[in-house]
Amino acid sequence: MTETTHDIFLKGALTIEQPSKGYRAGTDAVLLGAAAASIPFRTALEAGCGVGTALLSLGSLRADSKLRLTGLEKDEAAWSLAEANGTRNPLQCEVNFVLGDVLAPDEALLGQFDLVFSNPPYFDDDLAIRDPDESRQAAHILGAPLDAWIKGMLAMTTPKGRFLMIHRADRLPDILAALRGKAGDIGVCPVRPRAGDPAKRVVVSARKGSRAPLRLLAGIDMHPPVGDGRFSLAYQAICDGGVLAV
Repeated sequence: MTETTHDIFLKGALTIEQPSKGYRAGTDAVLLGAAAASIPFRTALEAGCGVGTALLSLGSLRADSKLRLTGLEKDEAAWSLAEANGTRNPLQCEVNFVLGDVLAPDEALLGQFDLVFSNPPYFDDDLAIRDPDESRQAAHILGAPLDAWIKGMLAMTTPKGRFLMIHRADRLPDILAALRGKAGDIGVCPVRPRAGDPAKRVVVSARKGSRAPLRLLAGIDMHPPVGDGRFSLAYQAICDGGVLAV
């Protein structure tokens, strides 16, 4: 049986059970949930939700009984933990976790969500990572080009609905290419380790079917310019329950 830990998020508002080894939710999930919370919606789906950290963070930040949240996950072990985490962290809104694959979404999910958001695996190529832990490999290897993942996300989004993704900064050209002609009003939020450093992540939002121009946002620095490893005031505020405007 896989060993797990119980970890605290949002200043104790959430307790998330996740594997003690392999892929573990952290900074990316926190940023994704905080960014999703800044977007108006009634129905939202997280594609590849893992153990449910970002989705449940969103539900905690947006306490509204009229909202409906869905987590889509193809790994049965992660899906099972997500289900347990949903029970462990009761929210005001409706939350469901569904077994399925964003690369081949069920017809019942197509065009159904005002917001579709994701932290996809970071690599298209199974030669890009050599980790002995199979669950960590699965979480990092996409198994298809990134544009196929984005295509699946957009297919589940309503007309004029919102798309949201956090990914490696060096994949920004690929993300923009996949959105070209399909979505506009694209917002790019750089995530930098420190002020003056190159961004390591980007949070990209877009509106399906829009032709509005791209917006380059100020972004966020994770740590002060100098210090002892503590988080910046801006990121600490997000960890404590703030949102990330996108």
